Amino acid sequence: MFGRARWFAMGAALGASGTVVGYVRARQLARRHVPDSVQDAAARVVRRADSEVRGIADQASSTIDEWRTTVAETRRTRREAEALLRRQLERAGLN
Repeated sequence: MFGRARWFAMGAALGASGTVVGYVRARQLARRHVPDSVQDAAARVVRRADSEVRGIADQASSTIDEWRTTVAETRRTRREAEALLRRQLERAGLN
């Protein structure tokens, strides 16, 4: 039983290390073969996309805050209206 666990652990470690080595080598090859202008363009696109996503997230956050405020105001207004109607029913003797 321990033999299987040992072989499994060794295989997992070998697979993980192989993945890391492959990733590092792929990055080195990409740096060697991709021109600087392409890297710069890709970096600009990523920065622009990041700023746009952040802007959309901020906009969504403010919209959600506005909705929450509107819901709270609506609930308060409805409670006040219900209380007013109940008082009028009590005055009329219908409750």
